[in-house]
Amino acid sequence: MEKLRNYLLPNRFLGYLSLTILLAIPWLDRSLATGIPLTFVWALLALSYNIVLGFAGIPSFGHAVPFGVAAFITAMLLKQGVPFLLSLIPAALISGAVYVGMGLPGYRVRGLYYGILTLAISEAIRATIEYSAQTTVAVTVGTIPEMASLEGLYLYLALFTIFLALSLVTGMMDIISTKRKRQKVLKTLIVLLLFIFLAYSGYVIFSSSATFLHEVGSGLPYVRILRFVYPLNVYLVSLLSLYISYLLIKRIITSPLGSTFIAIRENPVRASVIGYNVFLHQLIAFFISGVFAGVAGSVYVACIPTIQPDVFATDKTFIAMTGAILGGLGTFVGPAIGGILAGFLRDYLSTITPALISLGFLSLQQLQLFPSFILGLLYIIVVLALPYGIYGTWLLKGWKLKRKIESIF
Repeated sequence: MEKLRNYLLPNRFLGYLSLTILLAIPWLDRSLATGIPLTFVWALLALSYNIVLGFAGIPSFGHAVPFGVAAFITAMLLKQGVPFLLSLIPAALISGAVYVGMGLPGYRVRGLYYGILTLAISEAIRATIEYSAQTTVAVTVGTIPEMASLEGLYLYLALFTIFLALSLVTGMMDIISTKRKRQKVLKTLIVLLLFIFLAYSGYVIFSSSATFLHEVGSGLPYVRILRFVYPLNVYLVSLLSLYISYLLIKRIITSPLGSTFIAIRENPVRASVIGYNVFLHQLIAFFISGVFAGVAGSVYVACIPTIQPDVFATDKTFIAMTGAILGGLGTFVGPAIGGILAGFLRDYLSTITPALISLGFLSLQQLQLFPSFILGLLYIIVVLALPYGIYGTWLLKGWKLKRKIESIF
């Protein structure tokens, strides 16, 4: 009973509300159901990179390797008829083992030199795959059966209902626990507006689902069923992968093992003197990080059904590193926020790049580097203005703004 009460605490309201809104978004604009899942993949990749750099303090520029390994393994298993969830498990474990192999040189090489070595290993793997094949290496998965099933739609509706109810209960608990009258009135108005939006979203979701299921019962063509269900299932899988991975990573880092990672990051010599095996714990950090990067690679296959050697390219590592640093290294929520921001900007800038060709200011090669240039510029600005990242700076200095707001009300 006590554990059940912990899930209904007022401080969980924002998390439940965020999940409910994220579940509602693709129903309000169906085009977002195909674009947002990829940003969730980049957010998960940034979360996994945060384990190595943010908590263990190991600079690695080869984070694309476990991501690419899992993507290729998942794609090949899916082509052999293995279910998606069953292919995800071995892909993630093998990715973790591969990342441990990349961590072995860390026994001799440390710091920035080790980071450069991991970058060289990542590029060597990509170049080997590209130049050893006589034709372009690509694995096309096609339609994943699990993503085309109606069971995913039922699960989607059930989860939306559950998180909507949890948001309602925790929101009411948050209002009740507020002591100041002005704050209580303000929170009540905000929560009321949010739930009006969610009530409208729920109406759209359930009415659209009821209409669709009625048409399915009347003999709707398979192509139209696929067009309706497939993007929603991919969206749900990517969102759940991000959420569950976040919970698992938080659980690991708040455990004694995570405390050991942080102790080694702060002072590896002192941790060694105390009696910790520094190198062994660093390899464990590599394995855990590689597993979650592998999960991101597997979900990437559901979003992009054709896998090429560019999954090992350095831009994947750059997105993970940029997302983790933008959000705030060493925090839980920060890398997810930064990963979504970095992934969204990268994908959006890639879509507008063709329109810039007609302007004639830049060459084709320069335009291909345009998204990376903008992300790099944003990275420099954030590092200079917010040295602890967006969420990290809020944790350290946001209490001042919070106090000013509380003093007003």
